[in-house]
Amino acid sequence: MIIRLGYVSTAIAIFNNTPSSTFTYKLFSERPREEALKRAIDIGRKNLQATQRILYYNAAHGIRLFRLSSSLIPLATHPDVRIDVAAEYKDELRQLGDFAKAHDMRLSMHPNQFTLLNGKDSVVQAAIGDLLYHAAILDGMGLDNSAIINIHVGGVYGDKEAATEKLYSNMPLVPSHVLDRLTFENDDKTYTLSETLAVCQQTKRPCMLDLHHDWCNPSEQTPLELLPAIAETWGELPMKIHVSSPKSEKEFRSHADYIEPEQLLAFLKRCKEHGLARIDVMIEAKVKDLALFKLAEDLSKVRGIKRLDGGVLSW
Repeated sequence: MIIRLGYVSTAIAIFNNTPSSTFTYKLFSERPREEALKRAIDIGRKNLQATQRILYYNAAHGIRLFRLSSSLIPLATHPDVRIDVAAEYKDELRQLGDFAKAHDMRLSMHPNQFTLLNGKDSVVQAAIGDLLYHAAILDGMGLDNSAIINIHVGGVYGDKEAATEKLYSNMPLVPSHVLDRLTFENDDKTYTLSETLAVCQQTKRPCMLDLHHDWCNPSEQTPLELLPAIAETWGELPMKIHVSSPKSEKEFRSHADYIEPEQLLAFLKRCKEHGLARIDVMIEAKVKDLALFKLAEDLSKVRGIKRLDGGVLSW
């Protein structure tokens, strides 16, 4: 089994290189529109250049899994701004995608917690706009559907069953090219892993297991027990999971700097027993790439696990 480790958004080891430089609407509205729009577009271009530098770093260090920042293009979806991402950044996106494909690098995106498909109509419309923005980035890179867009099931609104039904009724509103990239993740307060899995089975979309969220909000069945059903939702795509460790007992839902490997290791063992050829593990830790290298080192000390590259292991 091949285990590929990845991290989120930015590389700590690269000095002064953020892919998430911002430009608020307040600042935008204080300038002449043409000047403000140019400023927003230029910041987006700078963020894409920073992303290219991160991909170079990943390739040099043998990292083949990475989550792009959702804040690459500031104000792209703001109703009073609107930036045509695909047209404005055609060359930059193609260059990023070509590089990722040449280095067998799987990219993904994860919109924020407000991107919900089961809220009131205005929330759902905003969510679809946000999903279209994320899809435009991945489509512009020319990436296949293994480059996923991951979201949570959504809110409960006092009636989880009704909220889930609303999600189902809203799914036809999502354009097919967006839907083809969509995955659903269990969360740390509302929808458990088993509930999220049921949603994924109903909508025929992959189930993104977050191990830490399951510890915070457990199902009656453990991830080890649910693994076969979770893996089945991924079909031909390589299965992907999220892992993080609690910051402390008091701040259990917050992410620690690094990853404690024991519970992840137990799950990876179950994946190996189940016969998975490959699993992609997205690390959600405060020190990002540094946490990846430490986890790779820790896992490689386990008998039978061999480190093939900076972020790639076999077992």
